[in-house]
Amino acid sequence: MRVTKSFRKEDYKEGKKVIIYGAGRYGELAYWMLKELNIKPFCFADEKMAGDKFCNLKVISPNGLKDYLDAIVLVSSYNYFLEMVSNLQSMGFESIYDILELLKLECNEANLSEYLLDEKHNWQKYANVVDNADNNKVIINHCELVVTECCTLKCKDCANLMQYYQHPENLDERGIKKYFNYFLDSIDMLLELRILGGEPFIIRDLDSIINEFVYSEKIKRITIYTNSTILPSEKVIRALQNKKISVHMSNYGAVSKKINELKKVFIENHINYYIHNYDKWLDLGNVNCRNYNGRQMVELYKNCMMAKCYSFYRGKLYICPRSAHGEQLGIFSNSNAEFVDFTKEENLEDRRKQIVDLITKVKFLTACNYCNGSASESNVIDAAIQMR
Repeated sequence: MRVTKSFRKEDYKEGKKVIIYGAGRYGELAYWMLKELNIKPFCFADEKMAGDKFCNLKVISPNGLKDYLDAIVLVSSYNYFLEMVSNLQSMGFESIYDILELLKLECNEANLSEYLLDEKHNWQKYANVVDNADNNKVIINHCELVVTECCTLKCKDCANLMQYYQHPENLDERGIKKYFNYFLDSIDMLLELRILGGEPFIIRDLDSIINEFVYSEKIKRITIYTNSTILPSEKVIRALQNKKISVHMSNYGAVSKKINELKKVFIENHINYYIHNYDKWLDLGNVNCRNYNGRQMVELYKNCMMAKCYSFYRGKLYICPRSAHGEQLGIFSNSNAEFVDFTKEENLEDRRKQIVDLITKVKFLTACNYCNGSASESNVIDAAIQMR
């Protein structure tokens, strides 16, 4: 049973306050969609941005929502949807609204950035969260499955640290399947499986990994991430034709030299795809230790847009790709609380508890001390600058 009601124009009455819960991409989308309906929100609520302004509206702390129990509150987040719903329920809100129907509205797309257009056009991703929210289940919104460390590019500012691998490897296919299936056995649902590297199309037998998981009832959708520099093999193309799959094509300009050929292949073979134009990245910095204190680490993690970016790598589940690769590269060592190791024998209930603890109890990561952080105020740099 759904825990929210999708907001529609008829739910609004003149003079009633509308508050957007979440000052991120989905929050901004909600703002623009409400504007299409001639509804002006009262404010945003967001823990990370409380006290600031977003879309020229004030941002209050979520704790302040208890002063507006008669307001319409729109849950506008993908990663934190269930947490926000639980927070509103604990405050006594009887009607809690999602923004699914707002995302489906036609609008002036000139107002929307590339990132916002991605989320709007792929509203089914948000719909999966809305339709499957359940406090009694272990539901993972998305998880990146790393299939290779090899990449066709050498981006000096890659947030996932691919540029530091001196001897990158394609990961063992049998190990990928075995341990990721252990992970699936331990959860109730994975709303989106993201297959990436490195560059996943380097693997000519990628179809074997795709076909292993595309028929899993626990996985709702699969996205393959490519830097648009290489064409997949014929058998991979056939696997990509499954309607459960879409391809995220990163466009980094001149270095994404196969983007037009890829687009042609996908159109001819009826493969779902979308192109994301990247000209800027957030600057996460190098891998030197920052020597942050405990308070700074907690603050960095709290404000990080990559926190809870689940990454499954070499049989372990991490909540940050930098955490996964930084450890593999020998830059630092994570504590046992910062990952779940599926290469070790554990009973199912113990594994489920470890996953829940990883999701709910971690306040910062060792990796935070080797990172500038990925927050809204982070420095912006040119994307995909190649190392010489």
